[in-house]
Amino acid sequence: MVIADNFDAREFVHPAVFQSVGWPRVRWYISDFMINYAVLLRKILNAPIQINNWHRGGRLIGRGYRPPGYRPPGGALFSQHYLSRALDVSTAYYSPREILEAIQKNADEFKAIGLTTIENPDFTPTWLHADCRPILQELMKTGENFYIVDAK
Repeated sequence: MVIADNFDAREFVHPAVFQSVGWPRVRWYISDFMINYAVLLRKILNAPIQINNWHRGGRLIGRGYRPPGYRPPGGALFSQHYLSRALDVSTAYYSPREILEAIQKNADEFKAIGLTTIENPDFTPTWLHADCRPILQELMKTGENFYIVDAK
C-alpha cells in the first residue's frame, strides 16, 4: 500500500476509513497535497516524519483525513482534516518550531505544492499542523509566506 516513497496509504487516514473502504479505495481520501507535503517535508528535513501510526500498533489516528464521526479532543469542528487538506506531523529529530523554520526557509517549494496555512507551534507543542485551505489575503500579515493560525 505504498503511495509515495517511504509512505503507506494508512498513514494518511483514520483507521475507520481504511477499515470501511480498504485498498485501493482509501486513495480517494488522500489528496495530492497530503502526499506532496509529506514527501517534500521528509526531503527538506532529511529525516523520517510521523503522521498516523495506528497500522503499526501506535496510537496516532487523526493526523490525516478524519471521518465525519471522529473529532479528537480539542480538534476543530470544521477542521481541514475533514476535507483531505491537512496533515499533522512530528519527527524525533526536530521540534515543531524547527519544522516550521525549515518550511519557512523553503517557502517557495512548499507554496508550489499548495501549502497556505500552518498552526502556531505554541498551540501544538508535539506536532505541526499544515494545510492547503484557500487563503484570504486580508488575513495575511505583511511579509508572511503562510497564514499562521494561533488557535483552532
